[in-house]
Amino acid sequence: MSAPPPQPRRVLRLIARLNVGGPARHVAWLMQEMDPGLYSQTLAAGRVQKGEDDLGPELRAQGLTWRDLPRLGRSISPINDTLSLLAVLGLLVKLKPHILATEASKAGLLGRSAALLYRPLAALAGWPRLRCVHTYHGHTFHSYFGPTKARLFLALERSLARWVTWRIVTISPRQYREIAQTYRVGRPGQVVEVPLGIDLEPFAEPQAGRRRFRAELGVGDGEFLVGAVGRVAPVKNYGLFLQTAAALGQDSPELFARCRFVLIGGGSQAQMEALRAQAENLGLGGRVSFLGSRSDREAFFPGLDALLLTSNNEGTPVAILEGGACGLPMVATEVGGVPDLLGAAQENLGGGMTRRQRGLGAPAGDARALARGLALLLNDRGEAARLGEALKRYVWQNHAKSRLAADFERLYGQMESRG
Repeated sequence: MSAPPPQPRRVLRLIARLNVGGPARHVAWLMQEMDPGLYSQTLAAGRVQKGEDDLGPELRAQGLTWRDLPRLGRSISPINDTLSLLAVLGLLVKLKPHILATEASKAGLLGRSAALLYRPLAALAGWPRLRCVHTYHGHTFHSYFGPTKARLFLALERSLARWVTWRIVTISPRQYREIAQTYRVGRPGQVVEVPLGIDLEPFAEPQAGRRRFRAELGVGDGEFLVGAVGRVAPVKNYGLFLQTAAALGQDSPELFARCRFVLIGGGSQAQMEALRAQAENLGLGGRVSFLGSRSDREAFFPGLDALLLTSNNEGTPVAILEGGACGLPMVATEVGGVPDLLGAAQENLGGGMTRRQRGLGAPAGDARALARGLALLLNDRGEAARLGEALKRYVWQNHAKSRLAADFERLYGQMESRG
């Protein structure tokens, strides 16, 4: 009589909130793509905060379900965070997972703290041994908090890595170096690199979406549409996006006269009002449109002529992957995993601007350098097309969501026992 097939390993996946952004999409793709015969996954998520764009309705429409943790969110709250920790502990006791997969800093802190409490109970009860896998999507060691709070979070991350984490996942080569070498989180062999993957299908035929988006905005054939895409938050530095537009107007007025600018992404009312006021103060007036959050990425990415990324800190920006998937040329601040996506530096173009294999890079905070890069892309459409095509090939070859799921299946498969 043949032995019954092994049961799937149970995975509890934890994220602080399903707001519009890379971490939530990453989680959704893993939930949808990993082999259910190998892994039985449960997702638990907190609530999106007021003023944030909620990805939940889109994910529900795709058939994704999750356990609601109403007290869990991005903001620090001793009461809510304690209650959330206890809620996660309750889920661990109920589900008895083999793997706790935490995403980004807040879920990583609370989830792995709950795991510390759970492990003695599991050992006494004979439940499966729990392995914790934590994924960094960027980090909070700079550009988010003041130096004292940043040092505190770093100390906590080092402690959690030492005492409770089986594997630490980084999503780009530069982030791997930052986490493992610069900030010395984790021990040799504990930190691994698993690049992000995305859904490439929406970008396979981009022309129809391009026509639709530009017609919606009334953009003429002779006009350039320059965009920034992503949630509105201080770390994204969209004030620099507006400063770059103004710098282009000062340095290249004839080119600027043919440009329109769009910010696609939502934030709190106060944040959006501040950006609109800044646009007026910079003299950008009717030249900038604030479109809020949109789900038609198959239209707005191809509809742009160039993408600007102005962040102070990043992991692997999904905007670069999705824009690159349809051949969109871009100029970006060289932070976090951005240089890994744009490739090796090929030429110093002066004024802070660098030509890389698949795009143009500039120092963080340098509006003049970003404006020079934007002018190059818009003036030399052949060079823009070459860089966009190089990025498109790279994304399609390396960042499919099927590859992401296969990588995590291999990683989880390295566990010694099903417990």
